Amino acid sequence: MKFSCLIVFCSLFSPALFATEKATDCILSAQITEQHYQNSKEPGLWHFLHLELLDLLANTANCKLQLVKVPWSRGLSMLQEGQLDLMMTMSKSPERERFADFIGSHYVEEAVLVLHKDYQTRTQTLADVMWLPGQIGVLREAFYGEEYQRLQQNPDFAKKLLDAKTISHKLGFLERSRVLGVIEDRAQYQEWAKKHPDIARLYSEHLVVNRNPVYFAASRSGMTQQQRDHLRQSWAKVYGSEAHMAILAKYGWSLQLE
Repeated sequence: MKFSCLIVFCSLFSPALFATEKATDCILSAQITEQHYQNSKEPGLWHFLHLELLDLLANTANCKLQLVKVPWSRGLSMLQEGQLDLMMTMSKSPERERFADFIGSHYVEEAVLVLHKDYQTRTQTLADVMWLPGQIGVLREAFYGEEYQRLQQNPDFAKKLLDAKTISHKLGFLERSRVLGVIEDRAQYQEWAKKHPDIARLYSEHLVVNRNPVYFAASRSGMTQQQRDHLRQSWAKVYGSEAHMAILAKYGWSLQLE
């Protein structure tokens, strides 16, 4: 378990740790993916957004943050198995609530179907994707709403989906013309489009697939109820605060459903 004991016990058993570092209540392991654009060493803005939000939570909870760089799907498995304490940008679903405690939302995510302009007239609903002559890029293990989840059960729809390990991997499908479109967070797609105007002119945001708050999710098997409540109470102190809103404004994200 990465989330450590309270300071009084840590001080008794690990005095050297606190002799050189500021005393903390816990060590919090959190998933992060250092996602780069194709042919670029520069991480996307959302990478820095996520780091600042994690830092805000960790500092408020008086925790030391331990970043674990793994793809989203691997992080999800680790959270379920108790090998990881925390993930973010998690959408709620009954299946996920069995192994994840949703301790608080940090912003609103709007998933849109970004589609090649040549195929937009024939795609009026998400279900019409199954009639396209090519595939749509999606993030493996992502939750894009109940309609998407229902359509995934249809083999004709499922075979039109091309799984990606990371967001940058998925957007790379567009750069290499491997797909006719992707399902992506609107703000993340718009950031990518600014950096790739020649490719982006072929596509546009066509349909809103899902819009919902996304959350910090703590592992039920890796953390005790008391530990999870500590994080929940810590985030509640800063949710919607000046510090929280300043981070979101800096990167162009939204807190409220409109």
